[in-house]
Amino acid sequence: MARVLVIDDDKDIATTTSLMLEQGGHKVETELIEKQAVAHVDSMKPDCLVLDVMFPGNSEAGFELSRAIRSKHPTLPIIMVTSVNDYSTLKFSNKDIDNSWLPIDQFVNKPIKKAELLGLVSKLTGK
Repeated sequence: MARVLVIDDDKDIATTTSLMLEQGGHKVETELIEKQAVAHVDSMKPDCLVLDVMFPGNSEAGFELSRAIRSKHPTLPIIMVTSVNDYSTLKFSNKDIDNSWLPIDQFVNKPIKKAELLGLVSKLTGK
């Protein structure tokens, strides 16, 4: 069982993602507020993070959060699950993962399937 923190401003998506993870046997907490995300990571010390990109008022918040979190927690696996490609012409993917600009472990377009999410958490945490 991994401890997973889901950071997404959309309550419905955060709840659905959390339920999928809980059904897979994981302990899950959610954070809906971008400004509280780093503090939540610091206090929870999760085994894995599921992170959205776009938050109200900041369409790049997830990118910024990944850098801030990775600087404090360099080995924390981060799965970025987002619909940013529906709104951007840049079309982000795993090829864009970079230790300085996009320090994550996996980039996944929404909606993510339960089996894929559980497989990624298991692969990245060993749990």
